[in-house]
Amino acid sequence: MAKIYGIKPQSTTQKLIEQFEEEVMIRHDNQQLVGTVYVDMQESRWAVAFAYNYSHKPGIHGHENPLEVRYSCPVQENGSVQMFRSDDASEKTLDAGSIKDGDDFIRFAITQERTFIAKAA
Repeated sequence: MAKIYGIKPQSTTQKLIEQFEEEVMIRHDNQQLVGTVYVDMQESRWAVAFAYNYSHKPGIHGHENPLEVRYSCPVQENGSVQMFRSDDASEKTLDAGSIKDGDDFIRFAITQERTFIAKAA
């Protein structure tokens, strides 16, 4: 279930988040992982993170996040978005064009993540 802070997403954005969590399952290190979306919209920085967890219930040690991806950008700099992936510990700068508002940023991050997953499959 998505965790959303600092914004009440539009209904179309909320639907995209729900669809992502319901539909996306990736294979990583020979394990099936399901994604959870975290949205954190602060005054100075926007971030959308995807925590990919094992599809089975967590064991004695609680939740494990074998893969985490984060898209973030300062609110003032709408053109570029930083993307961090924990599997290769790399951070890339993506050209986002013009992001109008928080909902637009969330949709951009979800679209980028779906595109990346499709290419990796």
